[in-house]
Amino acid sequence: MRRLVAGGLRCAVIAALCASCATTVRKPTFDLKIINGRIVDGTGAPWYRGDIGVRGDTIAAIGDLSNDTAATTIDAHDRAVSPGFIDLLGQSQRSVFLDPHLEAKLRQGVTTEVTGEGFSPGPEKAGPNAHYPRLLDYFRALERNGSAINFALFVGASNPREIVIGNVDRAPTVEEMRAMEAIVDQAMREGAIGLSTSLIYLPAMYSTTDEIIDLAKVAAKYGGVYFSHIRDEGDKIDDALDEAFRIGREAHIPVNIWHLKVSGPENWGRMPHVLERIEQARAEGIDVAANMYPYVASSTSLSTLAPDWALEGGYTEFQKRLQDPAQRARIVEALHDQVVRRRDRGIWVGHIANPALAQYEKQFIEQIASQMGTTPEEALVRLFLETPSSPSVIFFSMSEPDVEAAMKEPWVSFGSDSGAQPPAARAANAPAHPRGYGTFPRVLGHYARDLKLVSLEEGVRRMTSQAADRAHLADRGILRPGMKADVVVFDPERIRDVATYENPHQFSEGVDDVIVNGVAVLRDGTMTNALPGRVLRGEGWDGRR
Repeated sequence: MRRLVAGGLRCAVIAALCASCATTVRKPTFDLKIINGRIVDGTGAPWYRGDIGVRGDTIAAIGDLSNDTAATTIDAHDRAVSPGFIDLLGQSQRSVFLDPHLEAKLRQGVTTEVTGEGFSPGPEKAGPNAHYPRLLDYFRALERNGSAINFALFVGASNPREIVIGNVDRAPTVEEMRAMEAIVDQAMREGAIGLSTSLIYLPAMYSTTDEIIDLAKVAAKYGGVYFSHIRDEGDKIDDALDEAFRIGREAHIPVNIWHLKVSGPENWGRMPHVLERIEQARAEGIDVAANMYPYVASSTSLSTLAPDWALEGGYTEFQKRLQDPAQRARIVEALHDQVVRRRDRGIWVGHIANPALAQYEKQFIEQIASQMGTTPEEALVRLFLETPSSPSVIFFSMSEPDVEAAMKEPWVSFGSDSGAQPPAARAANAPAHPRGYGTFPRVLGHYARDLKLVSLEEGVRRMTSQAADRAHLADRGILRPGMKADVVVFDPERIRDVATYENPHQFSEGVDDVIVNGVAVLRDGTMTNALPGRVLRGEGWDGRR
């Protein structure tokens, strides 16, 4: 009897061990596997066939993975599989709190936004409307809120200037400069990837070059980069380039020029000259590059038409000056010159922050003036006086040959310069620029596939590894084992932008699957509602905050 019992126990133990072995064998090799893809790895190399295996948030293997199992498998069906696209000027830092899914970006294949154009959400000047005394406070709020995509932020040079000096036209004192440097230093240690400027807006328009250099040196100390909306993109673009080059040279910091363009009909055809200037600076050892959006129209604030002196102190002070007859006359004269310069293509007014003037939205200023029974410059004055903040505007200010010339340069990457519109804006068909919906598919569809200005592989390189390099994002932008699993599956034959100026709220087509940090956020064309995005902190982050 004891032998029988012992034998039975041995059998039970063996059976248990076999069951354990079977369980081990059945455990998937990968959490996610993408099979049957044409891999466009982000380096610019020719595509090749292969599979991608993902464990957790990281690419674990690439090659023939047909003998490996996975908890989830995506069949690419011979479509392109590439790194997630990096939007080098995303502008969704506010809208992510209204809609963390950011569908307009996901359907373009965007997995990371780099943002904070001159102004960052923090640190803010103390006051009743301040939410983020430190950039760290914004990062924590974003992490609590959740996001479908990753975010990397600059500290804006306008933040310390506004905090320490305000919206006034003067240089900082020595003590004020030290205070501004301390603000940048803290933001870099909290995770900013660098310093940014927007030199046509308040209060940055009053910043001196020496001031920016001093702040850039602080960012450089932490391995940061310098991105800039340069001081002029039209008649004085050479002077603006000289300033950007000087900042890079004297601060020993990489420079990126945001939304590279040549504005105004009188300047059309000068893009080859601008590109030559940048090439020359690069040959001299200045680490300078640029990004662009693939459209001939820009979008900004209508108040950028006003002279700099009229904006000192902010929008409310600008409105007061318009009520003074002498100052108003000077402003109207300047506005008249701006209208004349743009008469060929016009000034298209978008959102107006006054419901009583809503009938004037989505019209050219000449149409608005006709309805008001006045001149275009006086119509502009009325819009300024009757709105609590400047209306938005679209300027049709660039030429297509200039856009195409910039598109061909290997050191030019891409940024939409637009946030993802929340569902309420889409439902209301609110004014918007189509670049917020179509930038990346437009590059790969219209310019790469249709016009053949760049190859598919080169287009992908510019929006992945090239962009990651410019923003110092070391673990993104290339499909390679050990890199983070931000991946896009798209059809090179179908990818295209659909949004137009008249009807901007239309999602792009051809992007079927988007993976962020190993998690599917767009699956077979359907949103998953997952929020795996992260804050991507810069090299200065000390990790203890």
